[in-house]
Amino acid sequence: MFKLKFHLLLVSIIPFIAIHLSFILSVQNEYLALCNPYIDGCYSISRVARQPSSIIIFKILMLISAFSLFFLWPRLFKPNYNKMLILIGRVGSLFLIAYIVALGEEGFLYELMRRFGVFIFYIFTLISQWVFTLNTQLIERKFFLKNFLINIIVFLQFLAFLLAIPFFLFAKNYGYIENIIEWWITLLITLWFFINFIYYKKND
Repeated sequence: MFKLKFHLLLVSIIPFIAIHLSFILSVQNEYLALCNPYIDGCYSISRVARQPSSIIIFKILMLISAFSLFFLWPRLFKPNYNKMLILIGRVGSLFLIAYIVALGEEGFLYELMRRFGVFIFYIFTLISQWVFTLNTQLIERKFFLKNFLINIIVFLQFLAFLLAIPFFLFAKNYGYIENIIEWWITLLITLWFFINFIYYKKND
């Protein structure tokens, strides 16, 4: 297995490429109009990804990323410390895989995965990242976890997550706001891995 440092890079850069390349291809092939989803909330990530020009590329790249993420958590957390923390991260990865497989399909399963599968992925992945950041004793290798950028990322993640809850559970007809939050939370999750890649001290 490759070095942990580059494992972190893999799970950060591949989803970033998958999402933004899908958006570029969908616009370039005139399936979607050009906009800024981070500001306008014009499209959800699911809509960008399931266009004919992008769905295959998106699925391949995201499945690679999701399986890589599944195997990353045991390398970050000490297996003999608390297996529940590894389980939480891995369950989040499994729900991401289920969502990717269901993407583009019709019917109840896709709607369930689009609505709840992704939400569970976000919750479990964010919890794993927060616990890892706040408790340096859970890892074997040393990161600069007190780095300012990491703390900022975690703070923004927490803020975005709190903003997402009322729109997901209660608010109606605010799809564009949900889309904006979805794009930013996804970006912040990938940035967390990328920043840890940058500040990783040693190769495993």
